[in-house]
Amino acid sequence: MADRPPIAERCAAAFQERYGRQPEMMSWAPGRINLLGGHTDYNGGLALPAAINRWVCVALSPRQDDQVTIRSIDFNSEYTGQVSALPTPSSSWQRFVVGILDIFSLTEALPSGFDAVFTGDVPDGAGLSSSAALTVSWMAGLRAWSGAEIADIELAKMAQSVEHTYLNVQCGLLDQVASLMGQRDHVMRVDFKDLTVEQVPAQLQDVEWVVLHSGVRRELASSGYWLRVQECASGLEAIRQEHPEVSHFRDIQLDWLGDTHAYEHRLRHVLTENARVDAAVELVTRGDSEALGRLLFEAHQSLRDDYQVSCTELDGLVDIASEDLQCLGARMVGGGFGGCTLNVVRAGEAQGFMDRVMGTYRQRFDPSPRGYCFELVGGAGLG
Repeated sequence: MADRPPIAERCAAAFQERYGRQPEMMSWAPGRINLLGGHTDYNGGLALPAAINRWVCVALSPRQDDQVTIRSIDFNSEYTGQVSALPTPSSSWQRFVVGILDIFSLTEALPSGFDAVFTGDVPDGAGLSSSAALTVSWMAGLRAWSGAEIADIELAKMAQSVEHTYLNVQCGLLDQVASLMGQRDHVMRVDFKDLTVEQVPAQLQDVEWVVLHSGVRRELASSGYWLRVQECASGLEAIRQEHPEVSHFRDIQLDWLGDTHAYEHRLRHVLTENARVDAAVELVTRGDSEALGRLLFEAHQSLRDDYQVSCTELDGLVDIASEDLQCLGARMVGGGFGGCTLNVVRAGEAQGFMDRVMGTYRQRFDPSPRGYCFELVGGAGLG
């Protein structure tokens, strides 16, 4: 079981203040970084995520009736109703929670009504999977409370369905798997073709993981994310016309791709990114942080030029980082069109690196950047 995170104490205290008693159960789930494997999940590819030490936490106690009362600490508002007749949600966080309850109830009936509060410290809109941490923390808690026998991968799919159905965000499964299944000081090689997860010990004691927020908020539902999903699917069909033996993205050969069509560039990124993931597994295992950093730079170039999901500010952050002697590698992370970059920085140099890069960035761009340094932690837990 994952260690109890610090935010759990704040969540329990907020529950006590609101309801006058201690919660009977608590659940939490972390955000994630993704070392390599950008935009490969929905293309049946490979990724290398890891859970990070920022979480969403839920505190819950069952009631003797059908009443549901949920308080969002961060939004300072409440949602109330009955399990048997949940009212239409009136805000984004309520759509998440109602979606979670509805999707979970399709598999397992809730035992009763309940009182709950939840809070989180995963930076919102930064490409660090705050939404997956939210859905996974609730799903894990509901599974434990109800006693439902739901495998981890199925619970991850249920969390994904919330975003598909209730938020109109056609995300892949990377974020939910990383948040649910992470292990401390490990990265995960996730194969989205057969939905298998391999835990890889991270023998990288000489680096720190730094995330820099560009100050540009990205919104997947209103961005080019869905267009990229469609382009890849169209590209697969086009390749099949020439090569009928192809049944999956992983059957495509790199030398089949030219420069005539947009889908060729999209697929080139997917194929080369899969290769970078496999190369990185070996590098992480043997602790070759410098070679790993070079792969991150290559991945950013591919996301920028072939997949075209970067933006001027993200490119600026990576360019500035590449000039810093303490940075071994950098790339954009998340859905793109804003959000963050992931940086591999020499151990002990994180704060100085953040200060230098953000100082230069502020001189060149209007948005205000933010910096974070993360540890690799375990996935969802109960306590």
